[in-house]
Amino acid sequence: MLDTLFEVVASVLVEFLFYTVLYGVGWVMLKAITLGGYPPKRSQKHNQELVALFPVATFFVGAAVLFS
Repeated sequence: MLDTLFEVVASVLVEFLFYTVLYGVGWVMLKAITLGGYPPKRSQKHNQELVALFPVATFFVGAAVLFS
């Protein structure tokens, strides 16, 4: 019972972090890089996972460059 509750809470937190926080940061970054070309409005079909993963990928590439 406690494991199920923990899994539900963890998945809600991950979904919130991924689709709200990281999507917002990725949206701003991609809008700036593409000069407003991508991503479109959220109501239009586009790859939301790509937008949300962009800041994570940027962080790891920056860390690799910094520490190499």
